Amino acid sequence: YKEIEWHLYHYFDLKREVKEYREKVLNSSTPLFGKVGEGQSYHSDSTAIKALMLAKPPKEIEEYEKWFTIIEKTIQKFKNTDKEKLLQLIYFDEEGREYIRKRLHIERATYFHWKDEIILYIALLAAQENLIKV
Repeated sequence: YKEIEWHLYHYFDLKREVKEYREKVLNSSTPLFGKVGEGQSYHSDSTAIKALMLAKPPKEIEEYEKWFTIIEKTIQKFKNTDKEKLLQLIYFDEEGREYIRKRLHIERATYFHWKDEIILYIALLAAQENLIKV
């Protein structure tokens, strides 16, 4: 539960981190990567090295990108509903519980029920991607 919420709360920061990684790779020179290899596989070619770094990023970046896909699928599933608004207000706008309840005109039980439903949906998607164990 906490891991899922952490990724939701840090969604935009992590997106920025991944974007910065990709820009760093694209704008870097070969010395950034060190000596990777030479020969017919063109590993000494800086363009090929960059392509490889972008196609096979570090594991952390790959995991972040999987989380982005899961979060975006979740947003899409609840699009144009009060649950989408709840997701936005809790995790992206970081508003307080009472403010959200008043804004959405929902009871405390509904607030927690909807929140649990959103987290459960994300957990199922994350389990499919082997990001969490259930």
